[in-house]
Amino acid sequence: MPKLATLFALLLLPLVALAVDYDETYQAYKNEDYAKALAGFTELAEQNHMKAQFYLGTMYREGLGVEKSYATSLEWYRKAAEHGEPKAMHNVAMFYHNGIVVQRSFPTAAEWYEQAAEKDYVPSMTNVARLYYKGDEIKKDIPRAIYWWQRAADLGSKGAQHNIGLMYFLGEGGFEKDYAMAAEWYRKAAKNGSKEAQNSLGAMYFDGNGVEKDINEAYAWFKLAARAEFEQAILNVSVIEANLNEEEMAAATAKAEDYLAKYPSEK
Repeated sequence: MPKLATLFALLLLPLVALAVDYDETYQAYKNEDYAKALAGFTELAEQNHMKAQFYLGTMYREGLGVEKSYATSLEWYRKAAEHGEPKAMHNVAMFYHNGIVVQRSFPTAAEWYEQAAEKDYVPSMTNVARLYYKGDEIKKDIPRAIYWWQRAADLGSKGAQHNIGLMYFLGEGGFEKDYAMAAEWYRKAAKNGSKEAQNSLGAMYFDGNGVEKDINEAYAWFKLAARAEFEQAILNVSVIEANLNEEEMAAATAKAEDYLAKYPSEK
């Protein structure tokens, strides 16, 4: 009889584990039914459900259906991070990066960023690259910064693509000065909507650095950056408009209208 009782208890365990459905709980979260989401995520998180732990951390951080608590948020983010969730690793890093309910520590932030970066989480790649490049409160490591920018750029990060272009333009970070390569990376970032890259690429066409001088191309890229309210680009647009005749302005405007319809601008 004891054996039967043990078997019966074991068979009940899966039923307990499935008492709360993650997909239903997540949908409640998306629908802003935070009371239901909080109850579901809490139960799942206590069973070491990684995604539930992450979203519970977010609910406490934002005060969604519960009193805001950065300390509790960090607790749940850390648990999710220890179970392998890269977004949680990134958020733990942000707590240390900004000194939220913990003593600010760039080295600790870098450790968590790199763990997430190893899982191809692009925001962590760019953040840790910036830490290593600046070397504030952490040992400056330009090759490491470039490594992470390069990986992020290869995964489509417009910010990282712009930074690689800047390294080629300046001849820094172990890169030989190469305007053609700078223009190539600026173009990738510009097409992805980077206003800095759009302005930089426009300047290269305006000056003829690494590309054939082309005022129409310059104007089009400047207009894209200006649409994102990038002040330098707004000035550059004004300079070109003040120096073109009516026929030249019509050609430049046509090119700009084409690019404005084709490529995004940062908000």
